[in-house]
Order: sequence, then C-alpha cells, then structure tokens
Amino acid sequence: MDSLPETVGTINNEDYSKTSIKDETLLRFEPFSSCLDPNFWFKVCQLKLEVDKLDEIHRPLTGYYTSNNNPYMSFDCSSFNQEVNDETSFKCIARGYCLNKNTIDSFKTCDKNELLKKFGERLLNDFQSGKAIEDPSLIPTFDILMYTDLKRYIFYFWFAFPSFSGPKYCLNDVPTSLKNTFSPTQFDLLVFGFKNLKIDQRGFFGIVSTKEENLTVMTLKEYIDLLKNNTGNDSVGYLVFADPSDLLNNPGWPLRNLLYLILLHCPSIRTSVLKVIALRGSPSTKFSASMLFNIKLSSEMILRQDAIKFVGWEKNSKGMFCPKYVDLSKTMDSTKQAKASVDLNLKLMKWRIAPDLNLDIVAQSKCLIIGAGTLGCCVARNLMAWGVHNITFIDSGKVSYSNPVRQSLYRHSHCINSNTYKAIAAADVLREIHPEINSTGVVMSIPMPGHVANIDDHKNVDLLSKLIEDNDVIFLLTDSRESRWLPTMLSTLHNKLAITAALGFESYLVLRHGVEVQNVSSGEKKLGCYFCNDVTAPGNSLVDKTLDQQCTVTRPGVSNIAGALAVELFVSYIQLKHNVLANAKCCLGIVPHSIRGFISDFQQITPFTSSFFQCIACSPIVINDFLNKKEEFLSNVFTNPNYLEDLTGLTSLKNEFENIQIFEMNDSDVEDSGTYSEQV
Repeated sequence: MDSLPETVGTINNEDYSKTSIKDETLLRFEPFSSCLDPNFWFKVCQLKLEVDKLDEIHRPLTGYYTSNNNPYMSFDCSSFNQEVNDETSFKCIARGYCLNKNTIDSFKTCDKNELLKKFGERLLNDFQSGKAIEDPSLIPTFDILMYTDLKRYIFYFWFAFPSFSGPKYCLNDVPTSLKNTFSPTQFDLLVFGFKNLKIDQRGFFGIVSTKEENLTVMTLKEYIDLLKNNTGNDSVGYLVFADPSDLLNNPGWPLRNLLYLILLHCPSIRTSVLKVIALRGSPSTKFSASMLFNIKLSSEMILRQDAIKFVGWEKNSKGMFCPKYVDLSKTMDSTKQAKASVDLNLKLMKWRIAPDLNLDIVAQSKCLIIGAGTLGCCVARNLMAWGVHNITFIDSGKVSYSNPVRQSLYRHSHCINSNTYKAIAAADVLREIHPEINSTGVVMSIPMPGHVANIDDHKNVDLLSKLIEDNDVIFLLTDSRESRWLPTMLSTLHNKLAITAALGFESYLVLRHGVEVQNVSSGEKKLGCYFCNDVTAPGNSLVDKTLDQQCTVTRPGVSNIAGALAVELFVSYIQLKHNVLANAKCCLGIVPHSIRGFISDFQQITPFTSSFFQCIACSPIVINDFLNKKEEFLSNVFTNPNYLEDLTGLTSLKNEFENIQIFEMNDSDVEDSGTYSEQV
C-alpha cells in the first residue's frame, strides 16, 4: 500500500501551533488509521460491477474498532451489511459511507475540502437532530473516497474521519488510571453493564457510581438526559467511550466528536469539568488499562453553521495528506483472477448496452458439444467467452496433423503417434485456458443409419440419451448428415434445445430445434429440425466417395462464422422467458429459427420452417416407435436404410408422386375448354 504520487490539492487542517493554550494542558486526540481486509476490495468489485455500475452513490458502510490499544478502524466484506449481529465479539461499530468514483480523473480532481464539508454537515445534522444520541455508532463516522481499477485490481482510496475543528479542550489535571478511582467490585459491575449493552451502544455510554460502590451503566441517551436534569445528589457521573488510542495521555478520535455532541445538547455544563473514562482493554481484562480524564469544557461553542469548519482527512504512512492505493493483482489466486477477469467483460455489458442481460442463466447452462472438430472447437471457445462453466465433448476421433491449424483447441503435440482422442484433448485444453471450467471428454461413436452395425451401438445410444438428458443445450456439430440423426431424435425426445451447424464450401447453416411448443392453443407451431425438409432417410454418405468428398472442404473462415453464430443463437434463446417462436425478441435482439449464410456474395438470411409431420427425426411417429420398441426400432434403422421412410410414410408419398400423370395442353385446348376469357 502506498500513496498516490499525483498532487490532489491543498487540504485545510487545524493548526494547534497558533493557539494560546499551553501545550501541557491542551487535549490532543489520536486520529484513526484505516485497516482494510482484502476481501473488502473483492466486495467493492462485486458491487461496482453488478449493482452500482455507473452510479456514483454514497453506499452505507460499517467500520469496526476496539478499545485494545489499537487506533485502527477495520473493514472487511461484512462492512457492507447494515445489520450487525455479532454481540459476542465486543467490538465497537461506526457508521459511514463510501463513494466510488467512475474514473481516476474524477477521483483526483474532485474538491476534497468541499467533500469534507459535506461529510461534516451530515455529521452535524445527525448531532443537531439527536439521531446520534439514539444511535451512538454515528458519532465516530467516516467516509471513503475511492476509485476501483477493475481490470488491474488496483484500488485508490482516501479516508476521512470527519470532526469539528473547534472548540479546543483542556486537561484539568494529569490523566490517571481508573484503578485509582474504581474498586474491583465496580470494575466487575462495569464489565457486566458493558456486556449487556447492544453493540451500537458500546462505543459511548454513561456510568453513575455512589459511595456504596454501587455502579450503574446506562445508554448515552439516558446519561445526557441525566446531565440536562442534574439534581445535585451524591452520585458521581462519568461519560464513557471505548478508546482505541495507544497513547497514555491522549484519547482517541471518537472522544472529539463526543465532546462536541455533549456541548451541543448540554449547554449548562459548557464551563464545567467533565469526568471522562477512556475505556481501554477488554472485558476479559476487566478494562484494567482504562484512564480517567478530567476535561475542562469550552465556552466558545460555535453555533452558526456556516462558520463551522471540519477536519478529518487521513494522512498516509509518510505523514502527508494524500490518498493511498493498494495493488492486489499479485496477491490474488491466479485461477480466481482469471475467472474475475472473464466475468468483468461480461458484466460490463449490463452497465449501458444490455442491462436486462441474464448472465447467470448463461453461466449455469450445461452444454453438450457433439463433434470436437473445427466447429466444436470454435463453439467451445465462444461458450467460454460467454462465461459458460460446464462443457462436455463427444467425439470418437483422434487428433491428426491437419487439425491444429483449423481446430483451435489442438496442438502439434496432440498429433504425435496419433494417440490423443479429440474429446479428451479438447476438455483438457479448456481447463488449461480457464481452470474454473468444468469440462469433460467422452470418447464415443454415434450410431448412424446406413453404417455397419457395431456391438456397442445400443450401449452408445443409452449413453448418448443420458448425456442429452443431463445437459441443457445440445450442439450438433458433426461432419455428416447421418451422424446428426440420432442426436436430433433424442433431443426432441428429451425436449432439449438443439443447435445444429452445418458447412458447405462457402455457405453455412445454423438452426435451433428440439423444444416443444408450450401453448398449443395459441396457434404456435413447432419449429422444424435439420431433417424436416428432407424426404429421404440418411444413409452412408462416405460410400464410393473420393477424398475431396469425404472431407469437409470449406473456406477456413466459414466454420468460425457458423460456430460463433451457433453460440450467439444459444445465448439469445435462453434470454427468452416464454416465447420460443421464430424471430422472437429478447434483450439482445431477434432469435431466428435458422441462419443461412453465403460467403460468395456475403449475404445472410433467417428463414423459418415449421416441423414436418412425416419428419424422419422429430415426428411423433418416430419418437413413439422408439419409446414403444426401442431395441427393434434401432436395429431396423441401422440395418435397413429404408425403414425410416417406410415408417413415416415417405415411401408411399414418393410413390404417389411417381404415379401422378402429367398431361400437356396446347393453346387450342385451352381456348376450347372455355376456361379463360379475356377482359378488355
């Protein structure tokens, strides 16, 4: 921690050197020093990012101090809580405010004297209204002027402990130990009474003792009422404050404001000598270090508010009136710092551009990526950028030498000996990039219609079904039509959002589907899936194909565009609360059903299609057949390429089209039929 090198202007402060009062009798007060726990700054970051944003508000705070020879007022993350329930720690509390500026320039250039005046006027109002008598924690008030550099974790701050510059007070005699005045019995009664006070009353209270060694502890309000109505009986009254000072003959800063409050509300004692107990130590030591001060009050009470001046800016470690700063970037855990930095960029969106953006629902979403290739890598990187924490990959392939330049999660080291599975490598690299990510890789072949049956096909179907059921959104990013069929069907079965991305040489398709319409009576129609525009069942697309037809040959930028759009479509979709229709609107804009792009002329369209009642993947007849005779259904699909067409009625539909006879008509036939007539 250090002070700011830049000048911040001249600070008005009292000067005792010009007083006519002798130094040995002038009462001087030891100022507070601030002490901030690192978790205080983490809470400041959270509030600035998520709550205050661009608002420069005076946020209420609670400070803590003790009477254990420790002139520090401390703050931690709990300082932002308005309710303090820790009655057993025997700390004293102070109420104040913090003002977090938006820029370092406004922090430097704001008028510090004018700011301190406003702080002091608030304190004076609390004194004049009697609010500080009801709640003594307002007496040792404070204010923090700060600027938070959220990117670098550097915090600039300046504490003020506002107090009145006058009047000045004198010691009537040398301070003495309270042991010279109180008996052990009275100390016991003092401890008992202190423990019974509420936490906001422990900093300031009163004591009345009698010759019989009886002692009564009362609240500050009760004691001030007693001073106002002094009956002159044999009892002796003491004004008590919890003294944080570690100087023998100099009380702490809280007494300064307390004396002003007494003078303000008890004008009859302004020329009297006030007995003040500086409570030092703790209940466990029976406050044995406490001191008794006999203070001669001043008759020079300033009543005109515009003539009152205030002091209280904290000095730095060099004794200069200057702000401090603390750099926590090197002390933070690197993992937590990475997470906070990712969250920073996202939460800044909510400051101006998209205040209604729900980032929590994005972060909590569980994403299943089927296909860890070019599209899968791109989608995973963009999901991380949006703050998604749970990502699972499914792929059966291994990393080859052609992959790293196009697939951003792989390195040359993954290709050596061709032993690294893509799903495992992708999950590992995500954790290297962002250790907070919960990423998993599942090595599994997806059973496909038209392909040679595998002994593990039925087991893989169950595993895939379980994975889809356990996740919130399914990204279908495989490189063949038939590999998308089973995930599409299972996503519909489990009513999961599925987003399919497919690539051509210079074109792409991004499509959302899988979620059922909630309100059928409203006329909403279920959106079509990837297969709803097809009239043929998927088959083995690699049979009798040349190398250029077996590989996904596409312009390198197409996959990045499609992958990014798939993630943006997902984020926009989950912002919707109810409406799942095509082109519904959310806080980020429209949520289209599909996006088709053409790089050759750099165009993009967003068409909408309803589901096809004879679809080979999402139609009710397919889903019901799977549910009713699962094993038989799967065997038929994998061994018979025409089964899905027969099941859904596409075979008979195509036969009907083939049987339709088309007749040609010439012009004379039209005229003879009298079907058309000209109108002039």
